[in-house]
Amino acid sequence: MSDALCASDLKYGYRSEPVVDGFDLSVAPGEWLGIVGPNGSGKSTVLRMLARLVPPERGVIMMGGQNMAGMNTKEIARRLTMLAQTQESSLDITVRELVRRGRNPHLKWYEECRGKHEDVVDWALQVTSLESLQHRSLLELSGGERQRAWLAMCMAQSPETLLLDEPTTYLDIAHQLELMELIRRLNREQGITVIMVLHDLNQAARYCDRIVAVKKGAVVREGRPSELFKTDFFRDVFGIEAKVYDDEGVPVYLPCGVVRQQPYPEKASSAAL
Repeated sequence: MSDALCASDLKYGYRSEPVVDGFDLSVAPGEWLGIVGPNGSGKSTVLRMLARLVPPERGVIMMGGQNMAGMNTKEIARRLTMLAQTQESSLDITVRELVRRGRNPHLKWYEECRGKHEDVVDWALQVTSLESLQHRSLLELSGGERQRAWLAMCMAQSPETLLLDEPTTYLDIAHQLELMELIRRLNREQGITVIMVLHDLNQAARYCDRIVAVKKGAVVREGRPSELFKTDFFRDVFGIEAKVYDDEGVPVYLPCGVVRQQPYPEKASSAAL
Protein backbone atom coordinates (compact mmCIF):
# COMPACT_ATOMS: atom_id res chain seq x y z
CA MET A 1 0.00 0.00 0.00
CA SER A 2 1.34 3.46 -0.93
CA ASP A 3 2.03 6.08 1.70
CA ALA A 4 -0.69 8.65 2.26
CA LEU A 5 2.03 11.27 1.82
CA CYS A 6 5.73 10.93 1.16
CA ALA A 7 8.21 13.81 0.93
CA SER A 8 11.81 13.44 -0.24
CA ASP A 9 14.66 15.96 0.10
CA LEU A 10 12.45 19.07 0.32
CA LYS A 11 14.09 22.47 0.25
CA TYR A 12 12.53 25.92 0.55
CA GLY A 13 13.79 29.38 1.44
CA TYR A 14 16.72 31.67 0.91
CA ARG A 15 19.82 30.33 -0.79
CA SER A 16 22.18 31.15 2.06
CA GLU A 17 19.76 30.23 4.87
CA PRO A 18 16.95 27.93 3.66
CA VAL A 19 13.95 27.52 5.97
CA VAL A 20 13.67 23.84 5.00
CA ASP A 21 16.59 21.83 3.66
CA GLY A 22 16.77 18.06 3.16
CA PHE A 23 13.38 17.27 4.71
CA ASP A 24 12.15 13.67 4.36
CA LEU A 25 8.85 12.24 5.57
CA SER A 26 6.56 9.28 4.99
CA VAL A 27 3.09 8.92 6.51
CA ALA A 28 1.03 5.73 6.38
CA PRO A 29 -2.71 5.79 5.56
CA GLY A 30 -4.72 6.31 8.74
CA GLU A 31 -1.70 7.40 10.79
CA TRP A 32 -1.75 10.44 13.08
CA LEU A 33 1.62 12.15 12.79
CA GLY A 34 2.72 15.08 14.93
CA ILE A 35 5.38 17.54 13.75
CA VAL A 36 7.16 19.40 16.56
CA GLY A 37 10.20 21.61 16.88
CA PRO A 38 11.49 25.00 18.07
CA ASN A 39 10.16 28.26 16.67
CA GLY A 40 11.57 28.95 13.23
CA SER A 41 12.46 25.31 12.59
CA GLY A 42 10.37 25.15 9.39
CA LYS A 43 7.37 23.14 10.67
CA SER A 44 4.64 25.31 9.16
CA THR A 45 6.57 25.75 5.93
CA VAL A 46 6.73 21.96 5.56
CA LEU A 47 2.98 21.73 6.09
CA ARG A 48 2.34 24.40 3.45
CA MET A 49 4.53 22.52 0.98
CA LEU A 50 2.64 19.28 1.69
CA ALA A 51 -0.60 21.14 0.97
CA ARG A 52 0.98 22.55 -2.20
CA LEU A 53 0.38 26.11 -1.02
CA VAL A 54 4.05 26.87 -1.65
CA PRO A 55 6.21 25.00 -4.17
CA PRO A 56 9.43 23.37 -2.95
CA GLU A 57 12.61 24.60 -4.58
CA ARG A 58 13.84 21.01 -4.57
CA GLY A 59 12.41 17.62 -3.77
CA VAL A 60 9.33 15.53 -4.49
CA ILE A 61 6.01 15.09 -2.69
CA MET A 62 3.99 11.96 -3.44
CA MET A 63 0.35 11.38 -2.47
CA GLY A 64 -0.89 7.82 -2.70
CA GLY A 65 1.95 6.98 -5.09
CA GLN A 66 1.31 9.99 -7.37
CA ASN A 67 3.64 12.95 -7.79
CA MET A 68 1.67 15.97 -6.57
CA ALA A 69 3.51 18.21 -9.04
CA GLY A 70 1.54 16.54 -11.85
CA MET A 71 -1.86 16.72 -10.14
CA ASN A 72 -4.33 19.56 -10.63
CA THR A 73 -5.55 21.64 -7.70
CA LYS A 74 -9.09 20.21 -7.64
CA GLU A 75 -7.82 16.65 -7.67
CA ILE A 76 -5.61 17.39 -4.67
CA ALA A 77 -8.45 19.21 -2.85
CA ARG A 78 -10.69 16.16 -3.21
CA ARG A 79 -8.14 14.07 -1.30
CA LEU A 80 -6.30 16.46 1.01
CA THR A 81 -7.28 19.51 3.02
CA MET A 82 -5.57 21.86 5.46
CA LEU A 83 -6.82 23.75 8.52
CA ALA A 84 -4.54 26.74 8.99
CA GLN A 85 -3.60 28.29 12.32
CA THR A 86 -5.79 31.35 11.71
CA GLN A 87 -8.73 32.01 9.41
CA GLU A 88 -10.64 35.02 8.09
CA SER A 89 -12.20 36.43 11.28
CA SER A 90 -14.56 38.96 9.64
CA LEU A 91 -16.38 36.51 7.38
CA ASP A 92 -20.11 37.21 7.90
CA ILE A 93 -21.69 34.01 6.61
CA THR A 94 -23.50 31.20 8.38
CA VAL A 95 -21.80 28.04 9.53
CA ARG A 96 -23.68 26.01 6.92
CA GLU A 97 -22.65 28.38 4.14
CA LEU A 98 -19.02 27.98 5.19
CA VAL A 99 -19.25 24.19 5.32
CA ARG A 100 -20.84 24.12 1.86
CA ARG A 101 -17.65 25.65 0.48
CA GLY A 102 -15.94 22.38 1.29
CA ARG A 103 -17.89 20.72 -1.53
CA ASN A 104 -16.46 23.05 -4.22
CA PRO A 105 -13.69 20.61 -5.30
CA HIS A 106 -16.40 18.02 -6.04
CA LEU A 107 -18.65 20.35 -8.06
CA LYS A 108 -18.46 21.24 -11.73
CA TRP A 109 -18.37 24.95 -12.48
CA TYR A 110 -22.11 25.01 -13.26
CA GLU A 111 -23.23 22.85 -10.34
CA GLU A 112 -24.73 23.98 -7.04
CA CYS A 113 -24.41 22.28 -3.68
CA ARG A 114 -27.55 20.15 -3.77
CA GLY A 115 -28.69 16.58 -3.28
CA LYS A 116 -25.90 14.22 -2.30
CA HIS A 117 -23.60 17.19 -1.68
CA GLU A 118 -26.01 18.59 0.91
CA ASP A 119 -26.00 15.15 2.53
CA VAL A 120 -22.23 15.45 2.98
CA VAL A 121 -22.68 18.93 4.48
CA ASP A 122 -25.22 17.46 6.93
CA TRP A 123 -22.70 14.75 7.87
CA ALA A 124 -19.86 17.25 8.38
CA LEU A 125 -22.06 19.36 10.67
CA GLN A 126 -23.11 16.27 12.58
CA VAL A 127 -19.62 14.85 13.21
CA THR A 128 -18.40 18.25 14.43
CA SER A 129 -21.50 18.75 16.67
CA LEU A 130 -22.52 21.94 14.87
CA GLU A 131 -26.07 21.09 13.82
CA SER A 132 -27.61 23.47 16.35
CA LEU A 133 -25.31 26.30 15.21
CA GLN A 134 -25.52 25.81 11.45
CA HIS A 135 -27.66 28.91 10.81
CA ARG A 136 -25.63 31.19 13.08
CA SER A 137 -23.14 33.69 11.66
CA LEU A 138 -19.46 32.93 12.19
CA LEU A 139 -19.22 36.35 13.84
CA GLU A 140 -21.51 35.16 16.64
CA LEU A 141 -19.45 32.10 17.54
CA SER A 142 -16.82 31.60 20.22
CA GLY A 143 -13.26 30.83 19.17
CA GLY A 144 -13.73 27.10 19.76
CA GLU A 145 -17.01 26.99 17.85
CA ARG A 146 -15.49 28.92 14.94
CA GLN A 147 -12.52 26.52 14.78
CA ARG A 148 -14.93 23.57 14.66
CA ALA A 149 -16.82 25.28 11.82
CA TRP A 150 -13.64 25.54 9.74
CA LEU A 151 -12.86 21.92 10.55
CA ALA A 152 -16.37 20.98 9.39
CA MET A 153 -15.66 22.72 6.07
CA CYS A 154 -12.51 20.61 5.76
CA MET A 155 -14.53 17.46 6.49
CA ALA A 156 -17.06 18.39 3.81
CA GLN A 157 -14.24 17.98 1.29
CA SER A 158 -14.32 14.24 2.16
CA PRO A 159 -10.51 14.17 2.44
CA GLU A 160 -8.26 11.18 2.85
CA THR A 161 -5.64 13.35 4.60
CA LEU A 162 -6.09 16.26 6.99
CA LEU A 163 -3.27 18.75 7.64
CA LEU A 164 -3.51 21.00 10.71
CA ASP A 165 -1.19 23.86 11.63
CA GLU A 166 -1.35 24.40 15.41
CA PRO A 167 -5.18 24.17 15.44
CA THR A 168 -5.48 24.74 19.20
CA THR A 169 -3.69 28.11 19.19
CA TYR A 170 -5.77 30.85 20.89
CA LEU A 171 -8.20 28.30 22.37
CA ASP A 172 -8.65 27.78 26.11
CA ILE A 173 -7.75 24.36 27.48
CA ALA A 174 -11.32 23.01 27.42
CA HIS A 175 -11.76 23.90 23.74
CA GLN A 176 -8.29 22.53 22.97
CA LEU A 177 -9.19 19.14 24.41
CA GLU A 178 -12.58 19.19 22.73
CA LEU A 179 -10.97 19.80 19.33
CA MET A 180 -8.27 17.18 19.85
CA GLU A 181 -10.84 14.57 20.86
CA LEU A 182 -12.90 15.41 17.77
CA ILE A 183 -9.86 14.96 15.53
CA ARG A 184 -9.06 11.65 17.24
CA ARG A 185 -12.61 10.45 16.54
CA LEU A 186 -12.32 11.42 12.86
CA ASN A 187 -8.96 9.66 12.66
CA ARG A 188 -10.18 6.44 14.28
CA GLU A 189 -13.73 6.20 12.98
CA GLN A 190 -13.28 7.66 9.48
CA GLY A 191 -9.71 6.45 8.90
CA ILE A 192 -8.53 9.96 8.02
CA THR A 193 -4.77 10.42 7.96
CA VAL A 194 -3.79 13.34 10.21
CA ILE A 195 -0.59 15.39 9.99
CA MET A 196 -0.49 18.07 12.66
CA VAL A 197 2.00 20.74 13.68
CA LEU A 198 1.84 21.16 17.47
CA HIS A 199 3.58 23.33 20.06
CA ASP A 200 2.13 21.43 23.03
CA LEU A 201 4.41 18.40 23.33
CA ASN A 202 2.24 16.72 25.95
CA GLN A 203 -0.75 16.89 23.61
CA ALA A 204 1.42 15.46 20.84
CA ALA A 205 2.41 12.56 23.09
CA ARG A 206 -1.18 11.87 24.13
CA TYR A 207 -2.78 11.92 20.69
CA CYS A 208 -0.20 11.19 17.99
CA ASP A 209 0.82 7.71 16.82
CA ARG A 210 4.24 9.04 15.85
CA ILE A 211 6.17 12.27 16.25
CA VAL A 212 8.85 13.83 14.05
CA ALA A 213 11.01 16.61 15.45
CA VAL A 214 12.24 19.29 13.06
CA LYS A 215 15.25 21.51 13.63
CA LYS A 216 16.80 23.88 11.08
CA GLY A 217 14.46 22.58 8.39
CA ALA A 218 15.22 18.87 8.65
CA VAL A 219 13.98 15.88 10.65
CA VAL A 220 16.35 15.24 13.56
CA ARG A 221 14.33 12.73 15.60
CA GLU A 222 11.30 10.54 14.95
CA GLY A 223 9.45 7.72 16.66
CA ARG A 224 6.57 6.86 18.94
CA PRO A 225 6.09 9.26 21.87
CA SER A 226 7.25 6.64 24.38
CA GLU A 227 10.46 6.19 22.36
CA LEU A 228 11.22 9.89 21.93
CA PHE A 229 10.39 11.38 25.30
CA LYS A 230 13.77 11.07 26.97
CA THR A 231 15.82 13.79 28.63
CA ASP A 232 18.29 13.96 25.73
CA PHE A 233 15.42 14.56 23.27
CA PHE A 234 14.36 17.76 25.04
CA ARG A 235 17.96 18.83 25.54
CA ASP A 236 19.07 18.28 21.95
CA VAL A 237 15.96 19.48 20.12
CA PHE A 238 14.56 22.22 22.38
CA GLY A 239 17.54 23.19 24.50
CA ILE A 240 15.78 22.52 27.81
CA GLU A 241 16.21 20.22 30.76
CA ALA A 242 13.12 18.13 31.43
CA LYS A 243 11.79 15.35 33.59
CA VAL A 244 9.61 12.65 32.00
CA TYR A 245 6.82 10.81 33.79
CA ASP A 246 4.54 7.95 32.78
CA ASP A 247 0.79 8.58 32.84
CA GLU A 248 -0.77 5.15 32.23
CA GLY A 249 1.41 4.52 29.21
CA VAL A 250 1.49 8.11 27.95
CA PRO A 251 4.76 10.02 28.53
CA VAL A 252 4.40 13.46 30.10
CA TYR A 253 7.26 15.93 30.31
CA LEU A 254 7.90 18.70 32.83
CA PRO A 255 10.35 21.43 31.76
CA CYS A 256 12.92 22.22 34.45
CA GLY A 257 15.08 24.90 32.87
CA VAL A 258 17.11 26.02 29.88
CA VAL A 259 20.25 24.11 29.03
CA ARG A 260 23.22 26.10 30.25
CA GLN A 261 25.44 27.42 27.50
CA GLN A 262 29.17 26.97 27.89
CA PRO A 263 30.69 30.35 28.82
CA TYR A 264 33.12 31.95 26.42
CA PRO A 265 36.73 31.71 27.68
CA GLU A 266 37.92 34.92 29.22
CA LYS A 267 40.51 36.89 27.28
CA ALA A 268 44.01 36.39 28.56
CA SER A 269 45.29 39.32 30.59
CA SER A 270 48.22 41.30 29.30
CA ALA A 271 50.29 40.06 32.26
CA ALA A 272 49.91 36.48 31.06
CA LEU A 273 51.12 37.31 27.56
